[in-house]
Amino acid sequence: MTMRYITNHDLMPAIALLGLLTITGCQPAAEPGGLEVWVEGAAGETLYLESFSGRTPIRLDSTVLDKNGHGTLRLHQLPMDFYRITFDGYDQIVLALDSNTALQVKASAEAFYAPTSVSGSKHAERFFAFQRDAGGFEGERGRLRDLLAEKPGDPDLLDELNRVNNAFHDLCKRYASEDPTSPVAMSAVSRLDMGKEVELYRTVRNGLTPVMGRSGFFRKFKEQVDRVEQQEIAMRMQEEELRRLKTILPEGSLAPDIKQNTPEGGTFALSQMRGKVVYIDFWASWCRPCRIENPELKKVYEKHKGKGFDILGVSLDRDHAAWVEAIKADGLPWKHVSDLKFWSNEAALEYAVSSIPYGILVDREGKIVAKGIRSHDLDHRLMKML
Repeated sequence: MTMRYITNHDLMPAIALLGLLTITGCQPAAEPGGLEVWVEGAAGETLYLESFSGRTPIRLDSTVLDKNGHGTLRLHQLPMDFYRITFDGYDQIVLALDSNTALQVKASAEAFYAPTSVSGSKHAERFFAFQRDAGGFEGERGRLRDLLAEKPGDPDLLDELNRVNNAFHDLCKRYASEDPTSPVAMSAVSRLDMGKEVELYRTVRNGLTPVMGRSGFFRKFKEQVDRVEQQEIAMRMQEEELRRLKTILPEGSLAPDIKQNTPEGGTFALSQMRGKVVYIDFWASWCRPCRIENPELKKVYEKHKGKGFDILGVSLDRDHAAWVEAIKADGLPWKHVSDLKFWSNEAALEYAVSSIPYGILVDREGKIVAKGIRSHDLDHRLMKML
């Protein structure tokens, strides 16, 4: 028999594709918890059933195929997961099954990786239907890409490729939606953009949790969905915080005075800059994004300083030496103040500063023009104001 050796590197693509060809055949039904296998041309060979732990297969059972290439593998106390049958690492068939499965597999030793028949499990049948349909789309997309390589930018080919891509998207969405409790749902939804289909990802995660909760493959999928969900929560919280900040010192209101210590030990107040357009820059020596922003802010300052524009740097530092050294190292020529109270800086609290760098633009009358702007937006606003 001709066989191809499977390395550990080959396992992950096979699992990722969840490839399972399924054709209902006319063979006797297996008992629940049994996996009947017929492999033409493999009489006397030992076939193994294996699970996966990371990239390492774990051997669960084996059978020596009789003169007809037939053998039975036992499925004792197996949770729903992805498993493989293999000839000691040579070629493999990846299956989704559990101990309640009564599955029959027919294959040829010459092409063991592509079984001629897999039947007896609803999950197997759904995998076959999805892989069959998905395979047709993949073949068509490959053909169109080859044609586009010969005719780059051809509008008709691009339109056809878009049509096929859209149809493939609809196919995956349908399979994922029809039965979120089936392993094929995870295979199908994983081919969709999570950013655009996060609700469907969430539905599949919830549907498979009681079915495949012990599966390492599902846990990785679940972690991805959970991570995106947490990011959504963080974004909503950020949006709520921005809405809250807009209600505190809204644009058009008078900017509260800021009077704090200078690096030299004296005091300086925002009110001393009345009559100028002032950018209040909340920053700190320990804030990496602030330090990256400083060179760009310097460019804006040099461009507009002779037109009635100035900057007041308000530092959230707590170490005087570090604050002074940062001003010197970055070459910041404008006025600087701080009370060295870190995030409890009184000006930062009054202006509801929750992250830095954070900039507020104040007009000549001392009214707030804009909040939360950076150097790029500042330059555009100053060109209009000055």
